[in-house]
Amino acid sequence: MPICLRRLVDRNNLTIWASIGFLVLLCGAWVLPSNKLYHQLLIFLLWLPALLGLLHRDFRSMLKQLDCALFAMFVVWTLVVLMVEGGDNALGKSKVVLYVTLTLAGVLLAAQNRHWRLETMVLGASILGGLFAAASWVYFYGLSARPLSDRLIAIGLWNTPIMAAHAVGSLAIMGVFTWRSTHLKPALMALLMIAALGYLLFLGSNQTRGVWIGLGACLLVMAMARPSRLGGARVALVVVGVALVAAFEPEILLQRGLSYRPQLWRGGIQLMLDHWTMGVGFHSYLIPVPEIGQAFKHPHNLFLDTGVRLGVPGLLLFGGLWLVAGWRGWMCRAQPLGQVLLALWVFASVSLMTDGIGLWLKPNADWLVIWLPIALSIVLAARGRAAGTSS
Repeated sequence: MPICLRRLVDRNNLTIWASIGFLVLLCGAWVLPSNKLYHQLLIFLLWLPALLGLLHRDFRSMLKQLDCALFAMFVVWTLVVLMVEGGDNALGKSKVVLYVTLTLAGVLLAAQNRHWRLETMVLGASILGGLFAAASWVYFYGLSARPLSDRLIAIGLWNTPIMAAHAVGSLAIMGVFTWRSTHLKPALMALLMIAALGYLLFLGSNQTRGVWIGLGACLLVMAMARPSRLGGARVALVVVGVALVAAFEPEILLQRGLSYRPQLWRGGIQLMLDHWTMGVGFHSYLIPVPEIGQAFKHPHNLFLDTGVRLGVPGLLLFGGLWLVAGWRGWMCRAQPLGQVLLALWVFASVSLMTDGIGLWLKPNADWLVIWLPIALSIVLAARGRAAGTSS
């Protein structure tokens, strides 16, 4: 094998390569001009090193775990549904299955980096995200002169309110549960404070109530999982914040009502029961809401959408994979990365029940609340296995 090719597939080089791709996955959308370029960078910086990493036997052995087995079963079922039921752009959907698979492998490969701990990368991405969240607030309400009543969106590619809130909320959670695991110099602490302010401004002005509920549930669960004065203070801060909003700006909590979620959920459940074996595949479907004479393309609930598209067996397979990730976060809650996983899992579970739109979509903001928790669970499982082997 030529020396240049040998260096290319060297395990250490691949981990650095994948680490850059991991950071692009988390933060690239803030600065890149198009989704096409975002996807192309992920192909080169995350998916390609993951594919080359599979040439190494020791890396492949890390994938022999429960999470990966459940994911493989879910992938097989998804492809079976695609072949039998088909749907709009079935070939494109099958590609997305490959993209997700390589993303999970890429994050696991990045976690093997000997120079940059995954926790450090996650914290760096969180600080950067907070700075861009603050910049988004300044640009939206300052430079663009939008009224404060408008729902804030992010600069860059996360330009829809709900998906932007999912991504920004995820990055905020990563910072909250990793900053204490890394020694920060005063300058970085100052950046961390600015980032925290940016997250508060963004998530408050974004006005996505499902995300607010998800964040509240996250802090409550984490206060029970790791009881401490700091955790209690976080919960108290949330309670005070909600009380202040309810007292002075109650319309923020009451506006838009329930946004027809109960009607959409009922329609989604009925569709799932009507097609319980293999779902409707990836064909477009509509859920009518007679009260307003409109129909929606999904039930605004990730789990219901999965059941509608992949049937009850698909929902059970994904549900099993999702529950394993939550269980691993709980079992590893003494570790910073385990705390990130558990907090992110709770946040995602709640917010995706009111605003999730689908699993197998090209890389977007929702990947940070759908596939990132599963990737972190795989990383923790590999670490646990390595620790057990070494002992």
